[in-house]
Amino acid sequence: MLTFFISLSLLGSWLDKIERHCHGTKAGVRIEEIEAGRLLPAEAYEIVAELAVRCQKLPVEPTLDKDSGAIIDGRPGIIVDIDQTVANALSAAPATTIKLVVRPLLPRYSKSSLEQARYCIGRYQTGFSGTQARYKNIRMACRSVNHTIVWSGQEFSFNDVTGPRTPERGYLPAPIILDGDFDIGHGGGVCQVSSTLYNAARQARLHITERHAHSKPVHYVPSGQDAAVSFGDQDLRFVNPHPGPVIVKMHLGQGTVSAEIWGGEYP
Repeated sequence: MLTFFISLSLLGSWLDKIERHCHGTKAGVRIEEIEAGRLLPAEAYEIVAELAVRCQKLPVEPTLDKDSGAIIDGRPGIIVDIDQTVANALSAAPATTIKLVVRPLLPRYSKSSLEQARYCIGRYQTGFSGTQARYKNIRMACRSVNHTIVWSGQEFSFNDVTGPRTPERGYLPAPIILDGDFDIGHGGGVCQVSSTLYNAARQARLHITERHAHSKPVHYVPSGQDAAVSFGDQDLRFVNPHPGPVIVKMHLGQGTVSAEIWGGEYP
């Protein structure tokens, strides 16, 4: 019986060698720095897939400089053609080093599409008043939102763009509306930024997907035209339905908060 099991083991070993000789890589083949001689296709695939994870790079989409608004061009990424690399390894001569087959992965969007967004398609302005703390909060929120790109079909989130209004991030205590009454909270005044932007987005015919009214009227926009925000709770969201990108611009001037939406000549 022992002789029988030994025979089966030897048979399996010989069959494996025959399979690797007929269908695997040749002796001494390397894939990049990895020894890959006498590997079966599935084994070679695993090695290439692991190398691909280290090598691949996502493309960088074009964006805007937060200060100047200048367009920063995108950069292509790299994707590894795993199947072709494995095929090259399997057909390679003995003692050959195979390089990964890489192909460019282009950005989804182009610099030229941003260059077309040169028309103001929505504008709104509100009057500013209040404390220095409120001024700083509004200035910080305006800077976060300024020069934000919303690509066609993409949804803008005010909370995602501005982030939490916390003291660690520089926001100060200022008057807020809470449960129908005035209170003091970090980031007070930011709702004027979101409300100003909300009205500009409406003018630009963006699809408002989330908007909340304050629990009492505010002084800087007419009744029903405000947009309350609270991180993790209430947000201002809108989707760009136009065929090209829109650019959100915000500015805190002498006594005014301004929002503009720039885009192409959309019908």
